[in-house]
Amino acid sequence: MSVVCPNCDHRLALKASRPGKYRPRCPKCERLFALEIPTDAEAAIVATSLEANATVANRALRSARTAVPALASQSHIAFNPESVHELSEVASSSPAPEFAPPRTEVQGYRIVRELGRGGMGTVFLAQQLSLDRPVALKIMAKRWASDATFVARFTREAFAAAQLRHPNIVHIHDIGDADGSRFFSMEYVPGRSLADVVRKHGKLDPDTAVGYILQAARGLKHAHERGMIHRDVKPDNLLLDEQGLVKVADLGLVKTATLDAADDAPVGTRSGLGSLPANMTGVKIALGTPAYMSPEQCRDATTVDARADIYSLGCALYVLVTGRPPFQGTTAVELMTKQAYEPIVPPEKIAARVPSELSAIIQRMMAKSPADRPASMDDVIRTLEAWLGIRTPGSFCPQEDEIGQLEGFVHAWNVAPKSTLRSRLIQGFTGSVFLASLLLLFFGRGAWSIGVASLLLQSAAAYFFVNGVANRGLLFTRTKQFVRGLGWWDWGLGVAGVCLFALLLAMSGLFWMWVGFGVMGIGLAFALHFGLDRAANAERRRPVDACAQMLRRLRARGLDEEALMQFTAKFAGRDWEGFFEALFDYEAKLEARATLLRGGAAGPREKHAGWREPILNAMARIESVRKEARERKLLAATERARLVAAGAAQAEAERQAAATADAIVKSADRVRIGGNVGAILSGASHSDLDFSTPPTVDPLGGFIGFFVGPHVRTVLAAVLLAAGGLWAYQNGLFEAADVEALNRSTTALQLEFVPSFITKRVDSVNVAVAGLLLLGSLGFRGNAMSVLAIVGAVVAVAGHHLGIRGVDPLRDVHIAMILGAVLAFVGFRIGSR
Repeated sequence: MSVVCPNCDHRLALKASRPGKYRPRCPKCERLFALEIPTDAEAAIVATSLEANATVANRALRSARTAVPALASQSHIAFNPESVHELSEVASSSPAPEFAPPRTEVQGYRIVRELGRGGMGTVFLAQQLSLDRPVALKIMAKRWASDATFVARFTREAFAAAQLRHPNIVHIHDIGDADGSRFFSMEYVPGRSLADVVRKHGKLDPDTAVGYILQAARGLKHAHERGMIHRDVKPDNLLLDEQGLVKVADLGLVKTATLDAADDAPVGTRSGLGSLPANMTGVKIALGTPAYMSPEQCRDATTVDARADIYSLGCALYVLVTGRPPFQGTTAVELMTKQAYEPIVPPEKIAARVPSELSAIIQRMMAKSPADRPASMDDVIRTLEAWLGIRTPGSFCPQEDEIGQLEGFVHAWNVAPKSTLRSRLIQGFTGSVFLASLLLLFFGRGAWSIGVASLLLQSAAAYFFVNGVANRGLLFTRTKQFVRGLGWWDWGLGVAGVCLFALLLAMSGLFWMWVGFGVMGIGLAFALHFGLDRAANAERRRPVDACAQMLRRLRARGLDEEALMQFTAKFAGRDWEGFFEALFDYEAKLEARATLLRGGAAGPREKHAGWREPILNAMARIESVRKEARERKLLAATERARLVAAGAAQAEAERQAAATADAIVKSADRVRIGGNVGAILSGASHSDLDFSTPPTVDPLGGFIGFFVGPHVRTVLAAVLLAAGGLWAYQNGLFEAADVEALNRSTTALQLEFVPSFITKRVDSVNVAVAGLLLLGSLGFRGNAMSVLAIVGAVVAVAGHHLGIRGVDPLRDVHIAMILGAVLAFVGFRIGSR
């Protein structure tokens, strides 16, 4: 029995079909069409196009695309018409690309080159412009963009996978939309896959192979504990970086524990697939790769559990120790049939160096019945650790020579001569400028005192920029990300603030002095970078690289990343943070400080560049809000399209989509600390949401936020700083002859175009302090914080007019300033929680 595609006349073979209505996808033209199989066996099968101008489409397709060879049928396999649309997911012989390379920039990314492609999309090496870092950018194939159900599933599961945080899992950074196709950006792992290693070197020695698979098992365990099953574990998806760290990649086929079969169906695999092209190693069909799919996954990928990943991981280990896959065949069906029914050849009979104990472990992992395999990935980890000789899982007792080597590396990093010289020069310059500024002020040279102080500020700003561009420092890249996320209103306020500051400098006669000291500061920054920085960084790089090689050898022995970080943090000594951050990264250092060194058992420790942390934390909070808003918007749009495609009314779809997006985003924190992502995401988007009422809205909070939001506080801060500057200028404080002159009697600000009942409140330095408090509040969030910050600013400005009295030796304006600052800082504390 067969049917002809009404769009392109391609003939499809049907076997053992059930009566009903279907919407299959033709593997040649990749278009959906309506298919009706009647209950009467004598009646004809009806196939109709879903396009109004099918004839025109047929001509265009015949002239624009090459023919795809017809898929031969297999008499022993029943072909389900519900799976006809899945055949286009199989690698075809058509030379037409599945996804044309996008423009050179995709929503903040610059495409560098293509890394690979599969049935679901294409992966590119790209540069993330905001953080100036390389990423792997996976963009969904165009043919799936019209399938709203598939797009919704792709987006939900990519969002779910993005919550996973583990050293042995490729981290998903962001999700977005590129010309109508979904994409997600992932951590780029420089190195190669384990499949590349086998292709280049052949089979690996058993110890090395087990060490690699053990690392992958730890990453998969992390995913399983959160209700996620990979379903495409294979050597191609196990990436080995330059430090010997294995990371599990390609979570595009991940399955959550409660994912409905209907949602999984658009790319789900079932019992029948017809005959597929040869050369199936590494070719992804439907949900999985035939050479590594478990028997139950070959039958129905929508019902598998974590034991399917155990089978696939066993297949990967088989390949590493023997140099070849456990089964070989000319078609996907042949491979899947062998996976389901044919026993494997024991690895020890193919590679003599494989011990019988390891061969038994592999055979148990690849048992045909899930019940005969290890019960969980945790069991696999314990078994592999025991085979490697790690008798106390989760702990590490280093040898004295390993501790000595680490201490030597840290000491070399801390006392590197050029780095020490750089630190002393910076400290000496800072102290000298500060002292010079104080002396000039003391001797009545107020203007020059401010100018010399500006040299320190402008030198620091210039060095921050020069060093950041050259070395891509953490604070610079985060600042760059923050600035790129500013809206047009923020940029307008920033430009206005710069112009206002320049105007104040001009009014005070300090403009050209600041310019001169600014040029001097830029010269000093370039001199420090080119004269000392590059040599100092290279000097410190050597002990870091040497320590990384030592850690690589320890990884090969089966030690996990947490044990290695604990070893490094514990034995690196008092000044450990700088070296640890250079070896791992900033986030790992914070985690080590909070967890691995908790309780002070390791002795007193010093912080490295602790002054950065409040700034980084403030920017991280702001970026978190931005990212959450982007994700909520994308999820809502995706769910809305899915609901409309399913027949829901537009208004109802809008309401349900908003509720679903809200529930998914709110679940993210619970997932990261160990919640079950499958239950949260699948349940949140289906049965667990009550759509009888709209999403909860706080009208009072929105009303308050309108009057105390960040833009309101920004405008108030600018006004207060400008008023404070004008008051200081009118009272000649910029030209104060000595320190005592700053405490002399002053008059309130007077402006012809502003009523006096407003300007009379501008009579002290408290006005500028209030502006600085509001400016600082922009690093925090929350209505309570905003209200307290504004109240604090009001108290600082007008408290001494409202009854606050001084207490010797403090005047009323001093008490008002202190009370206002206390209120604002209480708000900051609330906003940081």
